Amino acid sequence: MGYIKGIDVSNNNGNIDFGAVAGDGVQYVYLKATEGATFRDSKMELFYSGCKNNNLKVGAYHFLVGTSTPEAQAQNFYNKIKDYNWDLVPMMDVETNFSGLADYVTRFVTAFGQLTSIPLGMYSYTSFISYLTNAKSVIQDMPFWEANYNNDPWNLPSNFFTNRVGHQYTETGRVNGVSEDCDINSFTDGALISNVTKPGQWIIKDNKWWYRHTDGSYTKNGWEKINGKWYLFDSEGWMLYDWKLSGDYWYYLGNSDDGSMKSGWLLKNNKWYYLGDSRDGSMKTGWQKINGNWYYFGTDGAMVTGWFNVGGYDYLTYSTGELITNIDIYGYRFDENGHATKLS
Repeated sequence: MGYIKGIDVSNNNGNIDFGAVAGDGVQYVYLKATEGATFRDSKMELFYSGCKNNNLKVGAYHFLVGTSTPEAQAQNFYNKIKDYNWDLVPMMDVETNFSGLADYVTRFVTAFGQLTSIPLGMYSYTSFISYLTNAKSVIQDMPFWEANYNNDPWNLPSNFFTNRVGHQYTETGRVNGVSEDCDINSFTDGALISNVTKPGQWIIKDNKWWYRHTDGSYTKNGWEKINGKWYLFDSEGWMLYDWKLSGDYWYYLGNSDDGSMKSGWLLKNNKWYYLGDSRDGSMKTGWQKINGNWYYFGTDGAMVTGWFNVGGYDYLTYSTGELITNIDIYGYRFDENGHATKLS
């Protein structure tokens, strides 16, 4: 879980050193594959190999245009990508307005679905979403990758999409291994093909739950998003609950009847915890700025209240846990950083 740094590139980015890209913290890479009914990006194969050789998760996208039928475009996209082992959900890039756009989008989604069982996602700009409302019923639940160049990852307005998996927050980013400016993104694990919700049903056995897909498979030793909520399953496929460590982070997964990942504020055993937002869910420690206020959480994740010392500085919080700053109170002066100095 959590957020993952990513880039997207095409033949316009020239030569790329994907070893250096990986060394700069990038984990996900989207490659342009096709545009229209005939264009195929000449760099895709080379870039794909570079990504795979450096353990980068890789996906492909198609640029939708209005000059050829969406069926022909879906076929072009599928033919280009079908022989590769993609990690990330293939994306339909929609950012050009033309007559009949919503119909084109709907027909492309339908045509691609007839060619493959691989799930399809969608990329577009915040300012462009209004042009897509007539296709809302078809696209609203698709994995959505949103472009909004505010240089502030995940600070995005609400819209009708229910499964936002990526935010492209700048087109002038700098990444080692790419010689010129490039698009920088922040993704969730929802961009992985393996994490797209698969049809199935919950089954209880011996007071434990598991989720069986319609093809008989089930998730083991990992996360799965089911009906908009994240669940963690053990090595045998049983749904986990309560506090669980996954990777480097702790998550709270509710009780045995509701193992969905929790987010936001959590009151547990008379202690307050903060679990990030619905795309993250990991228990926070140390300093955290939440809704404009600073809080401090111990190594156990519990919110600290009252007096405490960090890094040689004394701090004090209100009873709500908010750090006291920029005020003289209780016989102390608290500066803008919350450092306390006793008044004489």
